[in-house]
Amino acid sequence: MSITTKLGALGAAAIALVMGLAACQTAGTVTSLFTDTGEETFTSWLSKPEGDGPFPAVVLMHGCSGTERGTTHQTVWRGLKRHSQLLNQNGYVTLIVDSFGPRRITDGCQTGGKYYPMQIGDAHAAFDHLASLPFVDGERIGAVGLSLGGGTALQLALKSSVLDRASRDRKTYAALVAYYPWCEPAWASSIDRPVLILIGADDDWTPSWRCATLHNIAEKATNTPVVDLKVYPDTHHSFDLPMRGPYLVEGMDGRTHTVAGNVEARWDSQERMLAFFAKYLGGSHSTVTSGKVDIAAHLGFGNFLRAAFALND
Repeated sequence: MSITTKLGALGAAAIALVMGLAACQTAGTVTSLFTDTGEETFTSWLSKPEGDGPFPAVVLMHGCSGTERGTTHQTVWRGLKRHSQLLNQNGYVTLIVDSFGPRRITDGCQTGGKYYPMQIGDAHAAFDHLASLPFVDGERIGAVGLSLGGGTALQLALKSSVLDRASRDRKTYAALVAYYPWCEPAWASSIDRPVLILIGADDDWTPSWRCATLHNIAEKATNTPVVDLKVYPDTHHSFDLPMRGPYLVEGMDGRTHTVAGNVEARWDSQERMLAFFAKYLGGSHSTVTSGKVDIAAHLGFGNFLRAAFALND
């Protein structure tokens, strides 16, 4: 995701300071994982709550621009870390998966669903790794996916899929959260585990109407609701990421799509995510907004740093 913005010298200096402070935070344990072929293919970052567990666990999957750890803004990476830290605080082990970086993939946003099978395979390997850890309860593992990763989460929820034959004969995720995924209504009748879909009404990349249609079909196809859907008004793609916007990002066939952060939608979506996982995985559920750290006030830099944090939020 290529994002540019214009800041004054003062704002830019403040942003750099906040970014530097964020970079000082621990990133978790770096782990190299292997697919069924035995080939090392992707990297992950493992973080856990204090204690011996066993804890429920959540895998986090990026969208079509990868984790963006190699960029100056690191927008997706900071968004994934924000979700990870919130989940850790509520009693979940987390594993952030980077499917693109080690494979040097840079065209994820121009190739549609080409990388679904690869990311699905990585998700299975991540599940197996977590289930093997003594401090993880292998019966309580969930996943969160953003955009492309959200579509992967939906694929993992299907009882049968041409893209995910392996899930038919293996233990897999108990509950899944899909942020602004590409929803395929034809998948609705095959969903056989709880899914929470979070999407903006103004999303022009992965239209919310597709998810609404999937939700309606799924409700009629099953006796118990397996798909929960929240559509946020006046909200675009990537609303949970730490950025302002709106910005334009190039997708397939040279088409551009709008991305923009929305703090209120992000907070609400994280509340819903925690409540959803508390229900199906058994973790805790704290209030997101009351736990938000005011870095500026904490460090005593006053309005200067507070303004920078707001710009960077």
